[in-house]
Amino acid sequence: MKLARKFTLALVLLAVAVMAGLQAFQVNRELARSEIDTQHDHRLLGHTLAGSIGKAWQLAGEVEALTLLNQANRFQEQVRLRWVWLDGGPGSGFAPALPPALLLSLRAGNDGWLMDNTISPGVLRSYTPVFLGRRMGAIEITESMSEQEMHVRTTVVGTFIATAALSVFFLLAAMAMGRKLVGQPVEQLVHLAGRIGEGDLTARVPLRRERGDELTTLAVAMNRMGEQLEETRARLAVETAARLRTVEHLRHADRLTTVGKLASGVAHELGTPLNVVMGRAKMVSSGEAEGDEVNECARIIFQQAQHMTAIIRQLLDFARRRTPSRAPEDLSLLAERTLSLLKPMATKRGVMLSQEVPPGFTVEVDAGQFQQVLTNLVMNGLHAMNQPGTLRVRSQVLRATPPADVGGPEQDWVRLDVEDEGSGIPADVLPHVFEPFFTTKDVGEGTGLGLSVSYGMVRDHGGWIDVKSEPGRGSCFSIYLPPGKDACQAAS
Repeated sequence: MKLARKFTLALVLLAVAVMAGLQAFQVNRELARSEIDTQHDHRLLGHTLAGSIGKAWQLAGEVEALTLLNQANRFQEQVRLRWVWLDGGPGSGFAPALPPALLLSLRAGNDGWLMDNTISPGVLRSYTPVFLGRRMGAIEITESMSEQEMHVRTTVVGTFIATAALSVFFLLAAMAMGRKLVGQPVEQLVHLAGRIGEGDLTARVPLRRERGDELTTLAVAMNRMGEQLEETRARLAVETAARLRTVEHLRHADRLTTVGKLASGVAHELGTPLNVVMGRAKMVSSGEAEGDEVNECARIIFQQAQHMTAIIRQLLDFARRRTPSRAPEDLSLLAERTLSLLKPMATKRGVMLSQEVPPGFTVEVDAGQFQQVLTNLVMNGLHAMNQPGTLRVRSQVLRATPPADVGGPEQDWVRLDVEDEGSGIPADVLPHVFEPFFTTKDVGEGTGLGLSVSYGMVRDHGGWIDVKSEPGRGSCFSIYLPPGKDACQAAS
């Protein structure tokens, strides 16, 4: 039920209750007044007849007096008169049903009344004492309450009709006022709250300030809230855009730092094909190669040039800034491209890179960002290995529960492990490895952004990075990513 209807119904019920109480009070007061008036009329009639009956009794005797009393009954249809003796002696009547207290009061010369409810709708009996020498009698006036009951019934019906009419009128007036004063403002406020909840922060409710009631105060507060939310959203959009630009700058800076580290390895990788090209070109220019050997030298030069071009293009692709875009990618191909780029650095350190990612693992990622993450993890593993060994990259699909900062139920995840055979990470350092600018390397060897940037990019993809390490036995960084539609089938 709406608030306006509840408010109207409560007012109507309260008004009906008040009017019913007032009418009941008025009816009871009318009944009491009618009873008092009836008693007063009986008293006047009784004292008037008492004087006449007493004189007639003294002058003409009992028969004439009683005859006079009976003749008075002819003119009274509603009221009946009767003579009774109060001293218990002989006479035309006696009232044995009178209560002792009333009988004593009458014998003392006081008027008395008695309501007899044994006869429906009730009978009022009034007694006026009359002293006749040494004897005491009384005039009994009996009046049925049927007329009074009819008057009460008429009063109650009239009161009910008047109360019902007033209630209907009050109901209609209260509904109209409740609709105007409460219903419409509340509907406007609800509509405003709904539009704000849907994201329309430009919505406002046009309530007049001159009303000055609580609903107007609430409307002003909600309008102000919408303005503040709109300002906050605009400011948040600007701050978010600035933050995203900063994050992208950090990621690109980290990528360029990695390119710098890869440069020496790439230069070493380009050395062999350059020597081959120079040697073959020298053979052609000096005339040492003749006939078919010239064609063979040209073919070898072209082949080595293509190889060097592929190496340089791969490095440039890694360093180039691009707009992030996710697409289904084969995890095996991503790992293969990344490890091929890092192979010269690994060879220089005497480390063998082992790629154990079966083909068919599909993940929804930005290829450039994921390659940057994997590059950072592999390079950290290479730096941790101070002696020859094997660095393994392998993957699997398993059920896992995300950490608290990621949230969500237990489900299937694609896990990519980068496991090295380095010196490991001390237990006191392990909780801080993903913090920005945290590094254990010497000054100039690291910025402390690689793992932090990598963790942020994986979180942007709906996953997380976990690390396990044992000093002296190496470390294992695990990337958890939501599986693509073909990952589970490939794992099976």
